[in-house]
Amino acid sequence: MIVLDIYGKIERTMISEKLKLYIGNLPEDWKEFIKETIFEEIRKIEFNRKEQHIKFGKAHIDQFNYTIAKRIVETNIEKIKGYSLDTLENCIDCILENMIFIEFDYEYSDMPFFDWTTNCFDGRLCEEDYSEKIVKLLNFMNRDNHVRAHFNIVYSSNNDYFSIIPRITSTLSLRINSEFKGFKTKEEAICDLKKCGECIDNFLQSESDYYKLDFMVEALNKEDDYKHYHFLRVFTILEMLLLNKKQQTHEIDNYINPIINRIYNKDSDQATKLLRQMRNKVGHGDFKGFNKKAYEFADIYMKNFQFDYSEYSHLNWILLHTCCLLDDILKEVLNQKFGLDKYFPVAYA
Repeated sequence: MIVLDIYGKIERTMISEKLKLYIGNLPEDWKEFIKETIFEEIRKIEFNRKEQHIKFGKAHIDQFNYTIAKRIVETNIEKIKGYSLDTLENCIDCILENMIFIEFDYEYSDMPFFDWTTNCFDGRLCEEDYSEKIVKLLNFMNRDNHVRAHFNIVYSSNNDYFSIIPRITSTLSLRINSEFKGFKTKEEAICDLKKCGECIDNFLQSESDYYKLDFMVEALNKEDDYKHYHFLRVFTILEMLLLNKKQQTHEIDNYINPIINRIYNKDSDQATKLLRQMRNKVGHGDFKGFNKKAYEFADIYMKNFQFDYSEYSHLNWILLHTCCLLDDILKEVLNQKFGLDKYFPVAYA
């Protein structure tokens, strides 16, 4: 179960025809469960506030009370006529009635190339809900200059957010605490979701494309550790998308160099070559060779960086920078392969 940061009463809506991905309002059985989770978070917040009062003389986190809940309703939900908003519980009930979730819904006959035993998009009991991985992929492809929404996740059955942060109440409070004024309406956000679904359907033209999509969402699902593994898997996705079976790894230079050229101009050829050589070194377990190439890259392209070695070692600064660079290259390639520029305007400064 994945609940998105979009609110309002809607008809069940198809997002991707080829994945059978839909959005709709919460089923009755999930309303009660999420309601219990919200109140559990509120109790946890109050406990933490009391603990902070004892330790520091004041609380550093805000309450989640009736006033906050009413503001959330009034900020996020356009049509509140008919709802009683005179108590905290009633406000939360109104939010639950207007929450929107995303899910796969299909018969196995609907899914090309897959059945009960092989469908990689199915959420088995010991596997994560796949719809969150799709949302994460869509967010990853969201370049800064694209005029479209980032899809925040209010609740996910994949993670125990409660052990880290009161996730639902924090996300619900996002818009009332933020100074950002560009949040999209329900209609605009759903329109963006449907366009993203069209991009996915445009990409899925063969059985191989379904497997490629599966590989990408799994590789990017937990992508925040910018170390050797991240470097290797992003470069592997680039190879998968850009090279055919008969091409050699070095031929990828022809595809990614035009993208790097926008950053390094006339020095892009060497940057492209060094990134590929770094990929080959780590792919073959030659970490001494990887380090040599990484330092060579830094000597040329990171000369003006101010390295704070209390935060990262020199090598990890290089890995962080080159992994972010590869992410930017991958976003460009994914936008090309999924055809996002066709559906979303690009805002230039």
